[in-house]
Amino acid sequence: MLWKDADPVGALTNATVYLEAVGHVVVAWIWLQQALAAHGKAEDFYAGKLIAARYFFHYELPKTTAQFDLLDSGDQTTIDLDENWF
Repeated sequence: MLWKDADPVGALTNATVYLEAVGHVVVAWIWLQQALAAHGKAEDFYAGKLIAARYFFHYELPKTTAQFDLLDSGDQTTIDLDENWF
């Protein structure tokens, strides 16, 4: 979708948003693996893994919804600015 026009400038307009969103998805995958490994184990170490994974899924991962919505919109506000306006 980001490369639909084959325009490098347009595709990279929201590169930072893309990298942050995809990074959160990757970290969520890692936390999922950690939670699965900790499931059913009673030691404090594993309880810490489970609560950290829960935190990430409840507080950090939902942020990606807005980020992916912005990317889907194709918004180019950041490149539509003219430096002479400032």
